[in-house]
Amino acid sequence: MKISIDFKKMVQRAQTLAIALGLAIVASAGSHPAYAEQKKIEFSKAGKFKVDGVKVDTSAAFKIDPAVQAKSMADIPAIIALAKIDCDPVDAYLMGPTEFAKDDGTKVKGQLYEVACKTGPGFIITSISPTEVGQAFTCSLAAKLQATRPDSILCVLPENKPHYAWLTPIVQPYLPGCQISDARVIGSTSTEPLIDRYEVGCGAQAGGIIDYAQLGAKAPTEFKSCLVVDGTSSACQFTTKEQTMAVLKPVAAAADKDCQVNNVRFVGVNKENDGMFYEFGCANKPGFIALTKLDNTFERSITCASAAGLGGCKFTDAGVAAADANGTYSALLAKAGFPCTVDDYNVLGTQEQTKRDYVEFKCKEQPWGLIGFVPQPGSTAGVRVNDCFIDQTSRKMCTYVTEPQLRAQIDKLIKVAQPGKDCDVSDVRYIGESDGIEGAVIIEIACSNKRGYIAVIAANRNSIADSTPCKIAKSHNDPVQCTIAGNGTYSSAD
Repeated sequence: MKISIDFKKMVQRAQTLAIALGLAIVASAGSHPAYAEQKKIEFSKAGKFKVDGVKVDTSAAFKIDPAVQAKSMADIPAIIALAKIDCDPVDAYLMGPTEFAKDDGTKVKGQLYEVACKTGPGFIITSISPTEVGQAFTCSLAAKLQATRPDSILCVLPENKPHYAWLTPIVQPYLPGCQISDARVIGSTSTEPLIDRYEVGCGAQAGGIIDYAQLGAKAPTEFKSCLVVDGTSSACQFTTKEQTMAVLKPVAAAADKDCQVNNVRFVGVNKENDGMFYEFGCANKPGFIALTKLDNTFERSITCASAAGLGGCKFTDAGVAAADANGTYSALLAKAGFPCTVDDYNVLGTQEQTKRDYVEFKCKEQPWGLIGFVPQPGSTAGVRVNDCFIDQTSRKMCTYVTEPQLRAQIDKLIKVAQPGKDCDVSDVRYIGESDGIEGAVIIEIACSNKRGYIAVIAANRNSIADSTPCKIAKSHNDPVQCTIAGNGTYSSAD
């Protein structure tokens, strides 16, 4: 979703902004007998204006003419219905006639109305004829433009003051108890969904960002924390970092009650689009990343060591995170019966269903490597790891112990298991774990002299528990056969 911040397209969309742009126009209270006497309102290019040649004091309170108000309320339902704007009008007022140029340059005249709605933003709209209206623009947009053109038009109906009054019930589900202290319209989209983006300030508590359907459009209302837009052109101006941190400290406490939070940032949305990742920095220990639901309910935490797939941590030094992870992983593996003083590790992926990471470990106690699933903090799943011999039967993701290193060990073992057969290993097919011997691995070995074997490497990886020549396996119709091309075709005549 692209949000335009310069308002160029929004100004083009609101054709009636000739007033706010300081063009000369003529406006009056109306031509109907019930309306007040017509007044000529002139706007200069400098933004100043006069009524019947007399300068207007813009600080003076606007006075509503009851007759104009009553007639306006009678007129406005048909006008907003024609504009297809979802508004139950609670007040309306004819501001007077106006003239503006359409996109094709044609000048048209119309009547300018301000409308206040039971829900949703108040707005200004031009009625051109019983069958045509100009595009409306919100009171919040008018306030935005008035900030740079002090004498430009503003909404004056009590229900539309301040211009963000309508936002109060909108933000309550997202910011309970928010007493809006300020709000601004940031920008709008030019493609579906058509929304205007607002920032809301809540005084002493954190505010946020509201995406709300443009006038006449249908789009869901969405809320975003100020952290989500931090560093973008939509960055919050009314909420401090400290206020945002205060909102998320309960999340940090649920993840790690000992963390003294000193920083927080938005990391991203999970792939299911129903949760948010936030990174927390801790003053007293390595930080972490937490996953929350959209309502900021804590789901689980991810150590910085496991956060490579999320772009890593920024508040915790990589060396500190690694050292912390080495100790944590070492203790976790030892408890599961796999002694391993971790020297290094590599997080290869995450199993979301069980909240476990797939990690490769390097340690002196495990010469043939260790790789598999280890639970993230808060996961109830267990540790399930194997060495790189078993890894070669499925994922083949080991990097600390390579396949050539495994093959060299197999070459050494087959020479002991089949002495005098001159087997220099040229290829190995890793078939799977043995059903009969716990921890053992079934492999096919191809020798450079075309001898071949179906072998079982013992669980200690220091011997071959059984080795059957390919020819014998074939003649006995064994369930596991040699499949490497040319394997087992050795002949003494060769």
